[in-house]
Amino acid sequence: MKSIKALIVDDEPKLRTVLRMKLAQYCPEVEVLGEAENITDAHLAINQLQPNLILLDITMPGGSGLELLDKFEKFSFDIIFVTGYNDYVLDALRASAVDYLLKPVDTQELITAIQKAAKRINEREKITLYETLKHNVAHIGDQQTRVSIPGMNAYDFVKIADIIWCEGWQKYTKIHLTDGSCITSSYNIGVFREMLTSYAFFNCHKSYLINTTHIVRYLKEGFVVMSNNATIPVARRKREEFLQFFLSKT
Repeated sequence: MKSIKALIVDDEPKLRTVLRMKLAQYCPEVEVLGEAENITDAHLAINQLQPNLILLDITMPGGSGLELLDKFEKFSFDIIFVTGYNDYVLDALRASAVDYLLKPVDTQELITAIQKAAKRINEREKITLYETLKHNVAHIGDQQTRVSIPGMNAYDFVKIADIIWCEGWQKYTKIHLTDGSCITSSYNIGVFREMLTSYAFFNCHKSYLINTTHIVRYLKEGFVVMSNNATIPVARRKREEFLQFFLSKT
């Protein structure tokens, strides 16, 4: 039985056809209920067809895919965004821990995204993710953005401004916050490096990612003192780059 009921939303007929063909061939658990070429038609189709997955283009005439989110107060469906490369939009998607595919869509990446969507649909994790994304789109590039931190059993949602530093620990990451608490994420530090570098974070050491807005002091022997008095090492090979980066932000 097909467990995922999908709607494809994209203004390019060729891409809609390619997605439909790839889903039919490689993702037999997906039933495509219909297609839409703009957010107005998509809104109507969602209400009529009740899909539980939307493959949603971001850039379309008449309104972006992100604007479709504003038409819903609550989300009864999961989303895989399909987009061309755009630094600012991708920052918001990464911070919100939502899935996206870059055009042209790679088959294996599509299969992986569908598998992850199926898990979210079954576990009903999606609602807060898209509420967070709506907030983040309004705060692209600033530390008021809320980041989704996947833990062992749930997601934590925190403002980037409240993260002092991230610490790689085995295959996990410890997130140290301004209130003194620490969240352990199931993601490795490389994921947070990609997610947070655009928000004034610096990878000062293979095991540490620091929020430069929380730096109080740099010690010449190669350490930074953070706003909570924690002392974080700066790798020797990173010190010159760090000083250039930090001075450019001040």
